[in-house]
Amino acid sequence: MSSLEYAAGDRAPARSRLSVEEYVIAGVLAVMVGILFLQVVARFVFSDSISWSEELARYLFIWLIFIGLGAVVLRAEHVAIDALVVRLPQVARRVLAQLCHLVMLAVNIALVIKGVELAYIIGDLGQTSPALSLDMWVVYTALPAGMAVASIRTVQSSIRLWRGAGSPASGAERNEGGR
Repeated sequence: MSSLEYAAGDRAPARSRLSVEEYVIAGVLAVMVGILFLQVVARFVFSDSISWSEELARYLFIWLIFIGLGAVVLRAEHVAIDALVVRLPQVARRVLAQLCHLVMLAVNIALVIKGVELAYIIGDLGQTSPALSLDMWVVYTALPAGMAVASIRTVQSSIRLWRGAGSPASGAERNEGGR
């Protein structure tokens, strides 16, 4: 839940388990680091470079960002400005938080739809990457995939707020608690 949802003084519920997205992004990050490490070793030790390493790392990074968005929404660690929200009564905070969830969900769904359309266009053009000869629709699919995951997590956060699992507290109050 966002800091908007936690604007009443209670801390966010502690999360001890990692989400599926967090395992995926950890794996992708490990692969990226390994590829880039091999590139550095090849370049400085063997005076040769791996031509596709930087391109693959870039595409993996794009996927890491979009898939990681779901984890950010789930953990309510996205950027939020709550200077005015913390001055509202708790009921108003909850209503405003649900309104924010609806707006986030609408934007996410719009980006899923447009992202799928864009991936189809890129696929129809037959565009491939220069070093890997990878179909670029694979890279562009990160947008709708990440937004779909974020949509699911937004709905989960909204349901959790609706059920009252955790009261809104500002981001500053949550961070002071050592979270």
